[in-house]
Amino acid sequence: MLDCGGPVVRLLGQMGRDTGEIGSVLISHLHGDHVFALPTLVAARAMAHPELPPLRVVGPEGLAARLTELGHLNVGEHFWGYVTEHQGPLVEEWTDGQSGELDGFRLAAVRVEHYPQLECLGFRLEAGGVSLGYSGDSTLCPGVRQLAGSVQYLLCECSSMTAPAPGHLWREEVEQLMREAPGARFILTHLFDRAPVPGALLASDGLVLRLRPPLPD
Repeated sequence: MLDCGGPVVRLLGQMGRDTGEIGSVLISHLHGDHVFALPTLVAARAMAHPELPPLRVVGPEGLAARLTELGHLNVGEHFWGYVTEHQGPLVEEWTDGQSGELDGFRLAAVRVEHYPQLECLGFRLEAGGVSLGYSGDSTLCPGVRQLAGSVQYLLCECSSMTAPAPGHLWREEVEQLMREAPGARFILTHLFDRAPVPGALLASDGLVLRLRPPLPD
């Protein structure tokens, strides 16, 4: 799972999926719309599937402390203590350039610039001949350019279609990034408004995509 801000447990149920299908979560940064639902997911998965290994959670510096804080607020200190004692989660704080294996994927972290006071990561995942980048929340920075130029698909934020959005990418910057990385197929998310972007796909709630390696030239 990439980030965990919305009502994840309810949305999984609406899609006919189960918390037990999730073995790991990547957190790009610690803003609420990307991390606030993580304790609920951890607790719900632990209660429904005590037989499973602990959830593995990878994110930036400060993630472990923030998750504990949110767990106490969300489900209470006693219950959160019970969950973490018996079912993890296993929290790993990564930095720019760190890489490793995660649930069958080759994973690499790339620092992106969102707000100066906040440590933020984008991610590159590869498996089965398919490479996917995830921008998290980002400006048009070296990190997001590095991601776009190294993947076949980029799940890329586009927070505004009409005007610059401080701390975020907006349509003109995304179009510039698409020109710089013609080998990547862009899937746009974090949409505060919607308008067609030629050559890109706009994400929507419940959208399911099957990513395949590009056909040879």
